[in-house]
Amino acid sequence: MFQKHGFENVSIAELCATLAVTPTSLYATFGNKESLFLQVLTLYESRFFEQLDKVLSQAENPSQMFRNSMEFALDHFLNVNQRTSCLILLGDTYCRQENVNQQIQNSRSRLVDKIQKRLTALGSESAAELADVLLTLMRGLALSSKTNVDEDQLYTSLEFFCTAFEC
Repeated sequence: MFQKHGFENVSIAELCATLAVTPTSLYATFGNKESLFLQVLTLYESRFFEQLDKVLSQAENPSQMFRNSMEFALDHFLNVNQRTSCLILLGDTYCRQENVNQQIQNSRSRLVDKIQKRLTALGSESAAELADVLLTLMRGLALSSKTNVDEDQLYTSLEFFCTAFEC
């Protein structure tokens, strides 16, 4: 629910209905909505990073890593997340809670660091810049996959970009 609607747009009542629990049980288990969200974010980050690590480790050069990362992201957002976006890349879009936003930004920083370290290990002289570009493009893919943009159009755009920039 948080991925699809954002932190602010999910109520305790909706969470309880989706989880089939009472508000008392939810508060007893998680304390509050923020705590539940942060646990969800931690789990999401762990799973996302685990999958991304496999993709990053298979790349033999920065161009291949860039392309593989984009393909992974699009596939993840369309299929794994079922067009519900990405908590790491867009979770702070509809959130005014300072602590929640900070945790999302920390997750995003860890993502950038992970990408940058792999690009450096592959010999990129512009690892920081490429990591920023990749993150920006991944955010665009996450946002586009959440909308009704045609899946084939997204894959075609990705292929065009990768061909044009030789990645």
